[in-house]
Amino acid sequence: MHQTTTLRSVHGNRTRGFTLVEVVIVLVALGILASIAIPRFVNLKGDAQLAVLKGVRGALNSTTEIYQPLAAIRGVYTGNLNVNGTNVRFHSGYPEGNWNQTFRHILDISTKSSFTNANALCTQYRLCGVGMQASIPTVSGTTGGRGVIIWPEGFRISEQCFAYYYNRHDGSYPMIGVVDTGCQA
Repeated sequence: MHQTTTLRSVHGNRTRGFTLVEVVIVLVALGILASIAIPRFVNLKGDAQLAVLKGVRGALNSTTEIYQPLAAIRGVYTGNLNVNGTNVRFHSGYPEGNWNQTFRHILDISTKSSFTNANALCTQYRLCGVGMQASIPTVSGTTGGRGVIIWPEGFRISEQCFAYYYNRHDGSYPMIGVVDTGCQA
């Protein structure tokens, strides 16, 4: 013979829900958590853009340190250096501050992207580049040479969120850095 057991709540057959006080406490707790957590996650995009630009700065440094000795070994101080079948411009012993004829070919970040207007919003590529800049906005000491500016998708150079390379044309090591004051917007 088969026997079934039925469990009953302490309150009989009645089901019990949450009281208004319990619901209010849960909502207050969620509000407190949200006020702490949301500001920490709101700026993730700005932090990600800054990390990308720091990576670009590292790539600019590495590229300079790889190709400058190669140009010296091949006797190229100012002129073209053949890099993987492409002529890359050098000036004063270092890669020239030219996007289309230099960095577009020697950086691994953007070989398919072409020149972007310096005033343009970067929309066609994850990173946009412009070269032959006589100076770098907000960076002192960038006169007398030529530079490259690389900025992320969704930004303009004028928003001050970019990496730069500046060959001073005097034989000194190029200026390489990041302008990040606008990356947090």
